[in-house]
Amino acid sequence: MHTRSRVRLTAGALALVTGLVACSGTTGGTGVRAGDDAGPPRDGGTLTFATDKEPDCYDPHVSPADVTAVVMRNVFDSLVAEGPGGTFVPWLATSWTLSPDGTTYTFELRTDVRFTDGTPFDAEAVKANLDHIAAPATKSQYAASLIGPYQSTTVIGPHTAQVRLARPFAPFLHAVGTTYLGMHSPRSLRTRAADLCAGGSASVGTGPFRFTAHTKGQQDEFARNTDYAWAPANAAHPGPAHLDKLVVRYLPTGSVRVGTLRSDQVDAIDNVPPQSVGVLEADRRLRTTTADLPGLGYTYFLNSARPPFDDVRARLAVRCAVDFKPLLKAVFFDRFPQAFSVLGPSTTGYDRTAEGGWGYDPARANALLDELGWTGRDAAGYRTRDGHTLTVAMPFVPEFTVTDRRTLDVGVQADLKKVGIRLDLEQSTANDYLPRRNAGDYDLIGFSWGGAEPDLLRSLFDSEQQFAQGGTNAARLHDPQLDAWLREAAESADPELRRARYADVQARIVARGYALPTYVGRRTVATGSAVHGLTFDANAWPLFRDVWLKGRG
Repeated sequence: MHTRSRVRLTAGALALVTGLVACSGTTGGTGVRAGDDAGPPRDGGTLTFATDKEPDCYDPHVSPADVTAVVMRNVFDSLVAEGPGGTFVPWLATSWTLSPDGTTYTFELRTDVRFTDGTPFDAEAVKANLDHIAAPATKSQYAASLIGPYQSTTVIGPHTAQVRLARPFAPFLHAVGTTYLGMHSPRSLRTRAADLCAGGSASVGTGPFRFTAHTKGQQDEFARNTDYAWAPANAAHPGPAHLDKLVVRYLPTGSVRVGTLRSDQVDAIDNVPPQSVGVLEADRRLRTTTADLPGLGYTYFLNSARPPFDDVRARLAVRCAVDFKPLLKAVFFDRFPQAFSVLGPSTTGYDRTAEGGWGYDPARANALLDELGWTGRDAAGYRTRDGHTLTVAMPFVPEFTVTDRRTLDVGVQADLKKVGIRLDLEQSTANDYLPRRNAGDYDLIGFSWGGAEPDLLRSLFDSEQQFAQGGTNAARLHDPQLDAWLREAAESADPELRRARYADVQARIVARGYALPTYVGRRTVATGSAVHGLTFDANAWPLFRDVWLKGRG
């Protein structure tokens, strides 16, 4: 019987093996970073943080939502932490090795970690969590795709877990460093599996806070885990959080969030509306920090599996018909630049050659539609063919669509009308939308998808990632060339090859009109002057374990 040799990887070597991961940049404002000239950190106090969306499900093993990852990072720790420049540092795992064939990771785990219900964190817990994510019964909407070719976890010893993959998978360490693969207490997985989406006391992790109260539609409360002593190696300090308590309030309206901050009803707000950034920057009582969002910004996906967008000419006509420059200026006050690729510029693997490579061209849009035979016009000016109006439907759920994006949708609707395309923006409930989406009963839909690892393109465009299969292939693609490039990039340990393939993927998506990127996303967080130590992780999500309040300890 063979025994495979193993290679211990330093953080620098891991960057080569795992390939391309990006840390978001920070611009503007005075910033809210640890190390402000405010004296040493102090313990105590309650920080109230307001954001725009409430998680639809609090189990990150199930939910793909950014807000779930942000909120539940306070509860769930990960095996590793992602640092700047594509590096990884120890967290719940003290070290890890990768087999020469790239299919087996062996993690050595900390021996001093306990879940907040008293359960020890060990190799059995790692196995329970990864198996839970992969189980069909979990109905994971994202985490399962993040670990791709996961096969099994073997408990080698109490604190040694060996993870086997069906094939090499370069983004694996990135995956196990996200909240989506955060560690639940095995006791909760066994006894409260049906309650995990509801949050509250069912959500038990090893994190710096305990989930103590949930008021649906209003707020969540988290209390300091006083036993916490295992922060990741890149944290400002290893021990318990400085805050006694963290309150997360859900305020969908941007102006309301801004008003609560300026009137001292909350200490920090997320997703500052573009029209309010300048006002808050000018307020000397407040601090603002803007982080470029890696991943896929707000994008329209055109359903290539049914008419009219099963024809590349119809898809390209839409791309040529929308004049984004004035639209973005009107909606976002010049705060968000136009996007030319489905990846944001702060994502490693972003193809900068795409910038300015396409733009507004109504003459070409009209020529393409003429070529398709949509040459008639009805009384409203919409194109017709064989007695049918050229109509496309875009369903959306108001609760999941921020106001600015709905305004942008209306602007796109107006531009499409100019070339004779009728866009119906169809308001829906979540209960109606999801079955319709999964069945492909739409012509286009729009959403964003955060993440520092460009393998997210595989989740969004690979043929095997259809909604009905638990994936997010909103364009309903079956493109063998894209599939080949995406899988080659996912399996390669060569960062240059991965960059080349992701550039190929981005170029083909735009050239064939599968998706229409709109703007480069940016997250602006504003805080009162008492707040210190707020940082962002590699996904540009705010972290609270090192936050402290001056004058409130």
